Amino acid sequence: MQLRPRSLRLNRSAPTTEAPDTPIPEQAWHRVPADELLTLVAHVFLAHGFPESRARMAAEALCHGDLTGTPQHGVAELTRTHLPLLESGFVRPRAEPLMIADRGAAALIDYRRAPGLWAVGDAMDRAVTRAGRFGAGLVSLRGIGPFGRAGHHAARALPHAMIGLVLAAATDPDLPVNPLGMAAPAGAYPEFVFDMDTPTPTTGGDPAMAGFALLVEVLAGVLSGVADHEHDTGLLVLAIAPTTLRSADGFYRAASALFGSLLGWQGGAPIRYPGWHEAQYLDQCRALGVPLSAPVRRELDKLATSLGRPPLTSVG
Repeated sequence: MQLRPRSLRLNRSAPTTEAPDTPIPEQAWHRVPADELLTLVAHVFLAHGFPESRARMAAEALCHGDLTGTPQHGVAELTRTHLPLLESGFVRPRAEPLMIADRGAAALIDYRRAPGLWAVGDAMDRAVTRAGRFGAGLVSLRGIGPFGRAGHHAARALPHAMIGLVLAAATDPDLPVNPLGMAAPAGAYPEFVFDMDTPTPTTGGDPAMAGFALLVEVLAGVLSGVADHEHDTGLLVLAIAPTTLRSADGFYRAASALFGSLLGWQGGAPIRYPGWHEAQYLDQCRALGVPLSAPVRRELDKLATSLGRPPLTSVG
């Protein structure tokens, strides 16, 4: 049985400096049903030529930010980034991946400008399949469009009780990418899901961050061969099946001990690891609806009308 985090209740007797009627920003936003949001975004992708299976995966990847508390990385990017690239032909929704090298546990694939929102998830699924056979599965890939948050794609390994890792390096300095995402089972606690923002350049600044940036460039860029391609992104996608190395019970107990030891309080605030608050936020979105800013809501309703679909339903 997986333990879920308890709701944190505010101390009603604590003083406040805000006026009683000052709304919390998220409360001022409109909430819409989570599945309704995913379905609309999937239909938008279908209208732009996506096969049905790819459309749903891409919608889940795009809406990940809205469902986990980082809306700046969510559906707001639909009209700002993804649709213009589809309409320009830079991203090809039906591009078929080309297997360049297949070595059992490892593979190199060129996705030939397929949508990254689908392609990175597809690569993780392939890595998971290989990890089920060999204990670890590695897919090096290139030739994709923007892919959203790396942590979402890494988390596709979690339902298989595996560890997922995604590293990404872009050849276009004007195309920032989320360079690292990791997901791991946490035993009795909510899964660990971590995203890192764009690292510092490889020269100057913090030597540790410069070293990390070079690590990403080697594993995601050099290994995939993306340096020979303009306006492209190279990735390393890795899945590890822990139970090929140790017993499931031993891994479960060790993970529970590790992540349980990270929980605590400091200065009256809870200390939590990446993935805990996101799991809480996801539960709230499923129960109460997904908060959307007014401009994003208007854009989505406009897209729904253009597809002959009703606007999103307001919750509450």
